Amino acid sequence: MINYTCRHFRGSKPCQFNKADGSECPSCRHVSEYNERILFIKLDAIGDVLRSASLLPVIAANHDNPYIAWLTRKESFELVAMMKYVDEVIELSAEGIARIMTGGWDHVYSLSNDLPSASIASMCITKSKPIGFYISSGVITPSNEAAEHWLQMAAFDRLKCQNQQSYQELMLSIIGCPGAKVASPELKLDRSTQTAAATRVSELFGGRPRQRVAINVGAGTRWPKKMLDAEQIYRYACLLAARADVDVLLVGGGAEKEKTEAIIGMCSPGDRIRAALTQDCIQSFVATLAQVDALLCGDTFALHVATALQLPTVAVFGPTSPAEIYDYNGLVAKTWPRELECLVCYGDCSKRVNCMTLTDLASLVDLTIQQLRRTSAR
Repeated sequence: MINYTCRHFRGSKPCQFNKADGSECPSCRHVSEYNERILFIKLDAIGDVLRSASLLPVIAANHDNPYIAWLTRKESFELVAMMKYVDEVIELSAEGIARIMTGGWDHVYSLSNDLPSASIASMCITKSKPIGFYISSGVITPSNEAAEHWLQMAAFDRLKCQNQQSYQELMLSIIGCPGAKVASPELKLDRSTQTAAATRVSELFGGRPRQRVAINVGAGTRWPKKMLDAEQIYRYACLLAARADVDVLLVGGGAEKEKTEAIIGMCSPGDRIRAALTQDCIQSFVATLAQVDALLCGDTFALHVATALQLPTVAVFGPTSPAEIYDYNGLVAKTWPRELECLVCYGDCSKRVNCMTLTDLASLVDLTIQQLRRTSAR
């Protein structure tokens, strides 16, 4: 009765189609059988998780009708569940480890050069060695020359600064597909969430519709100088309003509440600047960005969401590498202060004059207007 090689089979409960229309295996018209079982391990920050979704179309094409499971941490579970090509999301937990150890994987992709990911990859019983990184003699071991090059970049700042390849291009080489087309991440959005976001943003501004520019206010706590400060953001918004008929939407999560309130506190009654923070809901954040025409952000999660939405973006860089961000034929307009030799430091500094203070706000406005024209031409 049960088709065990159908990707919709869940074991503990009816599949979605049995619930929707009563379908049962022997005569089901929704059957989708797979031939290979793939495990993809990605435990990093949520932005790294999303940009890695660009690799999924290549991995899917590289295997015989695969079933793809993705192991990730709790904070990225909702995001991975939205990704096209992913059949199963496994949370890193005791139960998750049991699942990956008994998953019957044909291939394991472990593309993060950290001990937890490499150790987990080494625990899996597969028909071949993990692709990327695994543990041998107690240390992280690369699976090929491309993976060794990525390890060298992590070990030596000089190589990291000299690198001119995007993250996706580097990872495609590790999985054995150098030169393959870099695809945008693909996310599935719930229609009700989209409708709620559209209503919320529309009510924030009212009046006649204008083009909308979102500003992702924060950039996480690891590298504070990945984004402009509150005063710079307000000044940028004012300069933009003086040159373009736009509404400005401040976006981010709960961690950006204090900074967002500081920006709103600088506003005059006539300023068309509103806040639309989303609390711990990735779907709502993605749906909110889907309501705008351009985005200003640092090198952070919002940047990768924008590429999934095909949203024209202006990205500000300082302590992290602009070269590692793929620009998707100009969809991402990258900018950084050329006069500093300490860029791509992957740290935080106490210099009064730094990569963010030297960012030219007028040039950011120019780039934003350029990206708004890109939206109008679509």
